[in-house]
Amino acid sequence: MVTGAARPGRLAAIRWAWACAAIAASAAACSDFEDPAQVVDMRVLGMRADPPEILVPYDPDDPTRVEIGDLGQVTVCALVADPADRRGLDYSFAFCRPTSSGRCRGSVLAVEVGAGSVEDPEESGEPVQICATVSASPDLAVVLMDSLDADSFLGFGGISLQIGLEVTPEGSGSDDTLFAFKRIRYAPEFPAGRTPNTNPSVTGFIGLRTPTGERGLDFEVPIGRCGDVEPFTVAPGERVSVLPVEPAGARERYVVATFDGGENRFTENLTYQWHASEGDWSPFESGGTIDVAGNEPTLDARWRAPTDRELIGDGLDVRMWIVQRDERGGQAWYETCARVVP
Repeated sequence: MVTGAARPGRLAAIRWAWACAAIAASAAACSDFEDPAQVVDMRVLGMRADPPEILVPYDPDDPTRVEIGDLGQVTVCALVADPADRRGLDYSFAFCRPTSSGRCRGSVLAVEVGAGSVEDPEESGEPVQICATVSASPDLAVVLMDSLDADSFLGFGGISLQIGLEVTPEGSGSDDTLFAFKRIRYAPEFPAGRTPNTNPSVTGFIGLRTPTGERGLDFEVPIGRCGDVEPFTVAPGERVSVLPVEPAGARERYVVATFDGGENRFTENLTYQWHASEGDWSPFESGGTIDVAGNEPTLDARWRAPTDRELIGDGLDVRMWIVQRDERGGQAWYETCARVVP
């Protein structure tokens, strides 16, 4: 249901002032950590929309008209890590127009789209799913109109929708709630031949390190949670570089309309964020844009295993999360596991 003061009319169709369409998306969580690469308590590491972009039919004879049925369906999922505690998590999703706080609670118009509970993300037998689906509906049309009214560019470049998430540890109060959000855009199929963005992917990850006896130099990094895959082994304090292997076409080419009615073509940049429950990554984020000298950024990052013998004991499994993002709101993530052996 819609909360707040709903506005009447125009529920059968939305009229937007399309001028061009550039998709943008973001995800953020309201938390403060000394080292963003080390996950020491509950965090939202990513939010993914599938599909990451909604294109709607464009009629040059009536360019501002969009039917509700053309708004499609988006499923949004969150990657939540909570390695420090064994506990379930309660969550809820809502969507609204973009807000400065990144929260939908208290906004003029907000629509609840899903709530539930999951087992501990690291201890459950199967990977937990924290997801909600936004479907074409009059409620969505109302919120998009509210977003249009609040947009200083009057829909130039598309209309943003904010999807907010609240996660609370089971049995805890609101003071322990973690907030996160993702913003997506709805845009027309213009210029002609434009195709929607898709989420990025990798074919795998390669581990690189100085030869250490039988362990070898290069190895395939397992993809999966600790307990679900055989970890790769390291010694205390050992440094291992991890390199993502991208499939052909992973960096999509896309087109953006210009003010003069023309178009510009671009190739996506991809970034990677590296997280671990112990040890440290350098850099925290790899990839990105080509620099002014034309040099392509490095994709790999180096992880240093912890050295605390008391922490390591007879052997320590370290959880790792790698979040891949493109510059248009696409996102994917992967988990792996390392075992530190004294």
